[in-house]
Amino acid sequence: MLRELSTILYSTNGTFTNTVDYMTAMPTLDKVIVSHGKNILKRRRNKELMESVLRTIKDKEIVRDALWRGMIEGIAFYYFESVGRPNFLQKMLSDFDVNSIAEINEFGMNASIISLPADYTEIVGIKNNSYVIAFNLDYFDIADGESAEKKLKKYPKEIRDAYNARKNRNGFTGGNWVVLDNKKTIVHKIRSSRSEKYGRPMVLAAISDILYDDYFTSTKRNILGEINNKIIYQTLPEGRDKGSCALTKKQQEEQHNTVKSAVMRKNNRGGTSFFTVSAGTKLNTLEVGNTDIFDEKYESNLGDKIALDLGIAASLLNGSSSGSYSSQENNLELLTSQIFQWIEQIQSEINKCISANIIDDNKNWVECRYLPITHVNKSKMVGYAKDLYLQGKGSLSLWASACGISPDVFFALLDQELSEDIENKYPVHKTSFTISANDNEGGRPETDNPTDRTMQSRANNGNTIPSASDNK
Repeated sequence: MLRELSTILYSTNGTFTNTVDYMTAMPTLDKVIVSHGKNILKRRRNKELMESVLRTIKDKEIVRDALWRGMIEGIAFYYFESVGRPNFLQKMLSDFDVNSIAEINEFGMNASIISLPADYTEIVGIKNNSYVIAFNLDYFDIADGESAEKKLKKYPKEIRDAYNARKNRNGFTGGNWVVLDNKKTIVHKIRSSRSEKYGRPMVLAAISDILYDDYFTSTKRNILGEINNKIIYQTLPEGRDKGSCALTKKQQEEQHNTVKSAVMRKNNRGGTSFFTVSAGTKLNTLEVGNTDIFDEKYESNLGDKIALDLGIAASLLNGSSSGSYSSQENNLELLTSQIFQWIEQIQSEINKCISANIIDDNKNWVECRYLPITHVNKSKMVGYAKDLYLQGKGSLSLWASACGISPDVFFALLDQELSEDIENKYPVHKTSFTISANDNEGGRPETDNPTDRTMQSRANNGNTIPSASDNK
């Protein structure tokens, strides 16, 4: 229910929507792949395997999806499949099939990451400092318009085999939960202790304020409706006796209908309405109560409170709330540290799965590291990498990665330019920035055939001896 409510609020509350979307998009996910071990050939091969798998699974897309699901649902489960799955050969699809999105490995590629539904997956333990999860096989028997056979094609072999085995036993023994190999599972949960089975959605702390904001907005709409649908009443002229009317019954009806018609015509079409009433007639409007609720400060305070509950400065979202530049900068740094704490967890799980199922070499292991670079601090991180390289013993790979260029692409371009002799074919322009004083590229050219006097002057440095004219 809480995950369902969080999804609804994500679709209806702009502050929550923008916070999740911005935090998902903020990291650039530039990465470096580091190899360890003593065998150079195996290190190189394992690094190439890591790069190939990351390209195949589209690692950036998986990391961003995990961040999004973590903030919305509090937890995200994935399965790393390194064997082929049944071909999805069906060409004609129903409306349900078209509306369903799943990983279909039609061409039998060797690596894919399959998302598991959080409502049917639970953490059941920890093994080798990694979560062990179980999947509820009843998921395939739910009557939701899709057959169990079709659902099974979208899920890994381990789950398919467990379901078929239970089906062959008629489901009477063994239970309905299958414990999955934790070397093939990825778990990401936020805002919870390591011993808790589930994480907490990001919106949890803001639910009460978001619901109050909806109530506040609804109240304003009701008051606005009362203003637009105002009540006008007419007091007829009083007669001689107290409480009597000076008009006859017929005159009262005619005046009532005249005023009513003019007021209704005015409200419906606008413009000017003219009518005549008897002397002493009064027209009044029932006034709406306090309209201070329309003061913008009340709404902005609510927006600031919701943003605070979500952990983001409201001024970062709308640019108009209170807050100085330094406070915004501090808030961005806090958000960045939170995001990369989550990315570190996802990164560790992906490395675990690739190392165990693809590389399988503990002596020459490889890891992928996402650099702490966001679209906000990118120029600063590029400066750090540049200073390290130029002033100390920095890394050219780090510098390229900070610029958003994969080191492999960067070095491939350098190799290509060297092989094609680009530097000599297209030399840089000779300016004060590209030549030094010792290059002897500017000024008057030296004489090709110097005379004896010229040679003597060069030998004794005679041109530097002061002359009498220098004192004038």
